[in-house]
This record gives sequence, structure tokens and C-alpha cells, in this order.
Amino acid sequence: MTTKPTTWSPNAQDAPEKILKKLAGRLFATVTETSVVLSYDKSGRTIRRAIEAGEIPAVRAGSTYRVPTAWIRDQLNLAASPAGAESDSAAVSARG
Repeated sequence: MTTKPTTWSPNAQDAPEKILKKLAGRLFATVTETSVVLSYDKSGRTIRRAIEAGEIPAVRAGSTYRVPTAWIRDQLNLAASPAGAESDSAAVSARG
């Protein structure tokens, strides 16, 4: 029995803390998830441009990009362990 992959994209009401909790335990995040967590435009255009310019590490998955969650945590100055979801929320709250 195979399991379909779960896809999720944040909506405008999702707070970065909520998104970080959803990313806990995952190796990669979508461009939209990355954009919301890092407080950029919701469309992900800025993140996509930075990926294409080589400023953000990413892997190509079909026609989309995936950003390593470890890189996102580094940008937020968080521990690399996915078990630190509670500390992720506090760091994002402090970041503003």
C-alpha cells in the first residue's frame, strides 16, 4: 500500500510560528512556506528569484523548488534539530 504525499501551502492567515511547527521533522519546505516563515511576499517571487540567483540553496522537484529546512532554521538562528519546534516559535516571535 502506498501513501500519497501530503501537500500543504500556507494561507495568508498562517503565522510563521504555525508554519515552523508544520515543518518540524521535514527536510525541505516549499517556496511559499519559506517565503512566509522568512516574512517575504506570500507569492514566493522573492524567494524564487534568490534561488535562481544562487543566493538560497534549493533542490528542484519537478517544476518547483524545495528549500532545506536546516537553511531556514539557520536564517532564523535556530537549532538544526526538528524537535525544537517550541523554541522555533519563540525565536520567530522575538524576530518580529
